[in-house]
Amino acid sequence: VTQLVARMTSAKAMRYVSDKLLVACACIGMAVSGFLVAWSAFVVVFVISELIQGLARGVFWTAASTHVVRQDGPSVGRMAAVNFLSSAGLLIGPLLAGYIARYSLSTAFYIAGFIAVLASIPAMTLIKEPPFSKEGPKLGRDIWKQREVRLGSWAGLTAGSWRGILNSYIPVVLKSVGESYFLVGVMVAIANSASVAGSGIMGFLNRRSPVKVFAFGVIGAAAGTALVGFTARSVIITVFLLAIGGIGAGLLQTLGPVLAANGVSSQRKPDAIAIAGSFRAGALLIAPFFTAVLLGPLGMTGALFLVGGVLGLPVLAARDVLKRASRNSQKPQS
Repeated sequence: VTQLVARMTSAKAMRYVSDKLLVACACIGMAVSGFLVAWSAFVVVFVISELIQGLARGVFWTAASTHVVRQDGPSVGRMAAVNFLSSAGLLIGPLLAGYIARYSLSTAFYIAGFIAVLASIPAMTLIKEPPFSKEGPKLGRDIWKQREVRLGSWAGLTAGSWRGILNSYIPVVLKSVGESYFLVGVMVAIANSASVAGSGIMGFLNRRSPVKVFAFGVIGAAAGTALVGFTARSVIITVFLLAIGGIGAGLLQTLGPVLAANGVSSQRKPDAIAIAGSFRAGALLIAPFFTAVLLGPLGMTGALFLVGGVLGLPVLAARDVLKRASRNSQKPQS
């Protein structure tokens, strides 16, 4: 919830301060969050720490993504590099923290906070861009009418939902069919690694039709969610589906902000990125909740199948775009 608030607030803040300042402040916020948990495990302190972390992460990603897309030249490659490194951090960070926590849990949080402080240093060396201009509210209401903003938002929704389901129900499904905790961990790690790969692959697809990449990403993430319940007893097929879903989600996570930003004027980019990011952040929360609601009447397999089907619906938007492009290309040149 705090991420949703932070994303929309930071879009407005970038009309008063530079994006690189927000990135640096977000790093400090994440450091404070880590230091608080390291200092005390008291529940009030923990809640405050989580609130600060959510705000900092929302501000960081909105400001960092905006800084990437407002530079000259194609931004897909730069966004792919950022997402690739961040996804790699999601894999390496917990492993290091788990190893350090064997000796001291508080030390792991202190080190995490120190790393966040160090991250603020290169953040301040980014190119200093001026704050965005303050435009009238009418354009803000009309931003959703831009096709690229809608596609970017659907990309964030699908990628976030896949991530939310992977972190919550996929391990439950795999354990329910008798897989060991170790194998469940390996399979989830494969899915996360595939997501990292998807983010990296997007950097090599910057000359491909973004709508086609969007469609492939949506189908991959949807299939990787919908069919896992049916194939859970087959390790090979399930690993394949998790990998396809991870690649699709990685593609969408990188493509979404770029699509949204490319559909608006330079002064509306922070708003477009905030909207696309809010869809992803909201999906991380809503997708597991929606699945939980469906568990009673449908069971785990049916619930995941229905959720996966819903995640695949944005491909219809891509189909309409491709049809219009095909008709336009077939029109005789005057």
